Amino acid sequence: MYKIIFGAVLFLTFCSKLCVKCSENSNDEEDSFVPTHEWQVVKKGQKIPKGLHVRVNFESGITEAKLLDENTTEETKAVVQVPDAENSNTKNPAHFKLSQEELKEALKNIKSEEIKEEKTQKFRSYEELKDDLSELNISPKTDFELLKELVSLHKKLQKSNENEELMISIIEDLEYLVHQIDNANDFVTLNGFVDIIYPNLNSTSVDIKSGTLKLFGSSVQNNAKVQIHALETGAVGILLKALVLNSNHEIKNRAIYALSSLMRRFPLAQTQFLDSAGLNVFEELLQKSNNIKLLLKIVTLIHDLILEHNDALSDTNNNLEKIKQYNAVNLKRKLKDQNWCPYLVTLLGNIIKVDVSDHDAVEKILNTIISSDVCNILDNLQLQTLVSHLQSYYTDIIQVDDDKYFQQLLDLCNSLVRPLKHKSEL
Repeated sequence: MYKIIFGAVLFLTFCSKLCVKCSENSNDEEDSFVPTHEWQVVKKGQKIPKGLHVRVNFESGITEAKLLDENTTEETKAVVQVPDAENSNTKNPAHFKLSQEELKEALKNIKSEEIKEEKTQKFRSYEELKDDLSELNISPKTDFELLKELVSLHKKLQKSNENEELMISIIEDLEYLVHQIDNANDFVTLNGFVDIIYPNLNSTSVDIKSGTLKLFGSSVQNNAKVQIHALETGAVGILLKALVLNSNHEIKNRAIYALSSLMRRFPLAQTQFLDSAGLNVFEELLQKSNNIKLLLKIVTLIHDLILEHNDALSDTNNNLEKIKQYNAVNLKRKLKDQNWCPYLVTLLGNIIKVDVSDHDAVEKILNTIISSDVCNILDNLQLQTLVSHLQSYYTDIIQVDDDKYFQQLLDLCNSLVRPLKHKSEL
C-alpha cells in the first residue's frame, strides 16, 4: 500500500515537470501510442499523445496509458493526465529527474497526512462519545452517581448478609473514590460512615473489616471536613475498640492506620484519643504483642505527633486557638506520666536481638526516645548498654561503608549518650 502511494506521489511530482517532446518532423506512425479506454502498456520509445491517463509502476518500470473517462473522479490518486507538450516550456531532460530534497518533501507529506488522518480517526470529542454511548443505552456517570450506587448496593447486601465477595469489591471501589477530597465529602453526605463503615467493623469477616478500616483511613486523610465528621460520630472509640478486640494482625495494623489518618494535624482528635485511654491501649500492645511491624507503627505515630506539636508551637503563623488546642494535647507530658521509657527501651532491645541490621526500625525507636524525652539515660543502665552496642556497631560499618545514613544513625546514638559524656567531664 505504501509503495503504491509512494509511487503515486513521485509520479505526481514527476508529471508536474514532465513535457512530452514531440518531433514535428517525424512521420513514423509506428512509434506513436494508440490509446483506447482500456489500460495498455506503453512500449519503450513510443510517443504518448496528450490528454491521456498515465500510470507508472516504479517497481517493474512498466508505463500504462488510456483515454480519459468522463466519470473519472479525484479519488484516482495513481492516475494523472499527461500535460500538453505544446504548452510545456521544459526543454531540458534534466528536469525529468527529482532532486533528493523533493523526494524527502514528498515522503514527509505522506507521513504527516497519514498521522493527521490516524489522529482524527483515533480521537473523538466527549460529545461524540456521549452520542455513541447513548445509542447503546449507556451514559457516563459522575463520581457522585457512582458513590450513590455503590452505597445503595452495599446497604442492600448488608441486609441480606450475602455475597461477601461483592461487598469487598464495593468497599475497594469506594476506597479508590474517596482519595479525592470532594468524593470523600460526598461519601459523608451519603451517610457512608454511619451506614457502611461503623456497621462493617462489627462484621465477622476479616476481609470486610480490614477493607473498611482502609476505607476509613483514605476518607479522613488530609480532609478536615471528614475528620470532624468522624470525630463527631464517635470514630476514636470505635477504632480503639477494633484495635483491642481483634486478634488479627492485619486488622490491628489497619486500625493504627485509621487512627493515624484521623489524628494527624487534628489536635482535637488527639485529645479525644488520650481522653479515651488510647495510650493505655498502645501500652498494652507494646507489652504483649510480638508483631514488630505493628509496634513500629505505634512508635512512628507517637514520634510524628510530637514533631507535629513542636512545629505547631514554633510556627508564628498559627492562630492562638490552634496553639491552645495543641497545648491541651501535651503528649510528651502524658508519655512521661505513663512511664513510656521502659516500653521503648524494651522494643529497642528486641530489635537489636532479633535483627540489629534492621536500621529503619532502630532509627524510628531512637528518634522516638529522643523526641519524647521520656528516658533519662543517666539512670537507665539498660539503655546505656544498648546505645553503646549500637555505637560500636555503626562505627565499624562506617569504616567499610561511607553511606551517610549510617553516620546519621551514629549521630543519634551520640546524641543520646551526650549527657553521660557531660557528666564524666564534670
